[in-house]
Amino acid sequence: MSTRIVTTHEPMTVRCKWRLVSALALILLGLAMVILLAGEESFVRQDIRFEHDGNQLQGVLVMPRGDTAPRACMVFVHGSGDIPRDAYGYYAPLWRLFARQGWCSLAWDKPGVGDSSGDWRHQSMTDRAAEVSAAIDFLRESHGLGTGPVGLIGFSQAGWVLPKVANQRDDVAFVISVSGAVNWMAQSRYSGRQRRLAEGLDAAQIAIEEAASARVDTLIQSGAPYSEYLALVAGEPDQEPMSEAFWGFAQRNWSADVRGDLHRLRVPMLALFGSHDAYVDPVASSEAYRQALARSQAPFFEIAIIDGADHSLMPTNEVKPVHEGMAAWWLLLKIWFGGDDLYADGMKARLEQWLGRFPEPPADTMARGESR
Repeated sequence: MSTRIVTTHEPMTVRCKWRLVSALALILLGLAMVILLAGEESFVRQDIRFEHDGNQLQGVLVMPRGDTAPRACMVFVHGSGDIPRDAYGYYAPLWRLFARQGWCSLAWDKPGVGDSSGDWRHQSMTDRAAEVSAAIDFLRESHGLGTGPVGLIGFSQAGWVLPKVANQRDDVAFVISVSGAVNWMAQSRYSGRQRRLAEGLDAAQIAIEEAASARVDTLIQSGAPYSEYLALVAGEPDQEPMSEAFWGFAQRNWSADVRGDLHRLRVPMLALFGSHDAYVDPVASSEAYRQALARSQAPFFEIAIIDGADHSLMPTNEVKPVHEGMAAWWLLLKIWFGGDDLYADGMKARLEQWLGRFPEPPADTMARGESR
């Protein structure tokens, strides 16, 4: 079934029959979370806006309660798909963790998502890196960070973005990659196979689907027009082809491979993977990171596979995709009501230990509002 490849390239949307339920659930559960978390936050949020490449990007600066200007800041870099500034609530426990350590957090709606203009599907990984760099400039020049340290934390697809940013600048203190893939096409094949196994397909069915996916991949790599792709997948029942915009996104990014950027890295890096990741091979990816970073100029690095964790480093005991249908709604429920216990055991401890190696400058020594 050739059109099944869309689940390994384009983030799937919930089917039409779920859309009305989706809107109502988002409203009710969002209100519930506001009530549950009111008065408990160790941080305060400030709406922010900056411009890059003609796009007005809107997001949030999360400040430790009591701070009037940032002293040290974590810049969040999203994974694939239509991700808003808080990743549907997934980031909130991390914001609390970082705020307790004295770090602010900066995140924004991806282009074309929420209140941000543009379209992320028109971007390459290099474009995404330039966008993150613009966010760091905004922090330093317009929002009072001055010379304070900046750390980058990114998820999944952001693994191809983070080292690019660090290699282009001299003011990034460290990089944290969560479930970062190594090679675009290898990641696509791995995630496709895990989905098919989870669906219970037998070996013959898997072989047929993988051959169909390979034909689509060949078209992507050849630069074929969208019409040729539609002709290839025409007639497949109950399957939604990837959009023309995402076809272009895949053609711009199919050659992404993080190893070259890791070789050139000059700052410390923490790379975390989940043992039960259905989208990124944790064993092969962690080993590729280890080999590349060992040959880099990074002063030190840490690589860990979190046991019993999925792609989002949330607890699980099965390797199963959760990005569509009812599984996606269960994932959102876990995020909204998981609180600070959202992540698998060991994930937050790793982050706290890592941050302990980079104490933020005390408030009385910071150059507030200083520009570079």
